[in-house]
Amino acid sequence: MVWSRQKHNVGGYDARGGILGGCYNVFNELTLHLDVMKKLRESKLILKEDIQQDYDLLYYACQSWTLMRFECLADWCPERLKTHQFEGLPLVHAIIDTLEIECFSTFLVTALSYHPNDLGLLFQKDGLGQTACERAFEKYGNDKTMAAIGDLIPFDDPKVPILHHVAKHAAQYTKEFACRYPSATYFRDCEGRTLHQAALASGNKTFIDDPMFFLQMSDEHVREIDPGSDLYPFMVAASGQTCDLSAVYNLLRRNPSLAHRN
Repeated sequence: MVWSRQKHNVGGYDARGGILGGCYNVFNELTLHLDVMKKLRESKLILKEDIQQDYDLLYYACQSWTLMRFECLADWCPERLKTHQFEGLPLVHAIIDTLEIECFSTFLVTALSYHPNDLGLLFQKDGLGQTACERAFEKYGNDKTMAAIGDLIPFDDPKVPILHHVAKHAAQYTKEFACRYPSATYFRDCEGRTLHQAALASGNKTFIDDPMFFLQMSDEHVREIDPGSDLYPFMVAASGQTCDLSAVYNLLRRNPSLAHRN
C-alpha cells in the first residue's frame, strides 16, 4: 500500500506517500519492523535525514527485542547516537530515565561499536554535567548497572581502557570499576596514556585531596612524558584549571633536572 501511494503521489512528493503526514506514530510504527524499514529505505520512502529530524526513531527502536532495527538505524547515522535529544536529554540519558535496563544494554551494545573511543557514550554528560553512568547507577542500582556493563565489556577480558574513562569522567566510581576490571589497569588509551597519566590529565587529582597518588608515583612515572600533551607530569599538574602548585613542587623535588630539559 505504501508503494502504491508513492506511485500515485498520495500525500504529496515530500510526504512520501503520506507516511510523514499526520501523526508521527505512523512513521515510528513502520520503522519498528525491520523488513518493512529496509524496503522503505530501498524505495527512498525513509531517508537518512529522517533520523536527524524529530521523529525520535532511535529512541522508539531501542528495545531489547528490536536490537537489529536499532542497529540498522544507528548504522545509517551513527552520530545521532551522540547528538540526538529526546525531551531535552541526550538519547542515552532519556533511555535510562524512561526505559528498562535491557534498553540501556541495547543502546550500549550499539554505541560501543560506533563510538569506542567514547566508550559507547557511557560517560556522556547531560546539560547539568551528570554522566549516563551516574544516572544509570541511580536508576538501576550499582549491581545491576555493573552487570549490564559487564555483559558487554567482560570483567575478565575487557579489551578496552575502561578505567581511563572512569578516571576522567566518573572518578567517584573508581572503586566500583577497578575491583571488577583489574586487568584494565595496564592498558593505554587512544592517546597512548597509561591509567596514571589519564588520571593526572583529568584534573581530578590534587595533592591536597589525594597526596598518595603523587607520593607513590615511581621514578619512571615522574619522568615519563604524557603522550597526549607532550608534557612532563609536573607540567600537567601546573596546566589546566587546577594548577596544583603543591603537586608541581613535590614532583619537581623528585627530579629537579626535568625543569631544565626542553
